[in-house]
Amino acid sequence: MPSSNVNRLKDHYQYVHTHKMNDIPIVNNKLEVEVVGFIDWGHDKSKSAAEVGVLITPWFMNIVLLPKEGMRQEVRVGKSVNILFPDGEYSFLTQQDSEFGVYLTCSLFSPMFDFKTQEQARGTAEAVMQQLMQTKQFKQVEEDKEIEKQRIKDQEILSKVSSRRAFLRGGSVDAD
Repeated sequence: MPSSNVNRLKDHYQYVHTHKMNDIPIVNNKLEVEVVGFIDWGHDKSKSAAEVGVLITPWFMNIVLLPKEGMRQEVRVGKSVNILFPDGEYSFLTQQDSEFGVYLTCSLFSPMFDFKTQEQARGTAEAVMQQLMQTKQFKQVEEDKEIEKQRIKDQEILSKVSSRRAFLRGGSVDAD
């Protein structure tokens, strides 16, 4: 269940969408505001220092890092901040919104016209979070893909070897 901070982010962008983005040409009307995959991130005195996840709007998709209270005073608005995740280092821009407060964003997509459905946008956001955090499930899927590729290569090599042997013994050669 999203935290109150994540819900405030969603509510804020829902308000922006409803009241400030009407008739703006960069809005993909097939999409809606949604928060995806937010988890606690970082540590500050044995507590989570922030929450990270993906924000989908009809006009952009960003990775968002929502600082908790202790981190808010350390953030300098308008500056780029590099954050190290299991997948690598990402550059975030520090944002200040008079209604929402301070948060960090890393742009993924803008505008959003390549997404035909909300489900497609959500699936992309979920994949981004799995990649970003290199979850156990993501690593297992990637490992399984590599094992399957290697199995197919091995099978192709074995069938070519079998065909050559058959050819050298005077047998017929299967077409590849």
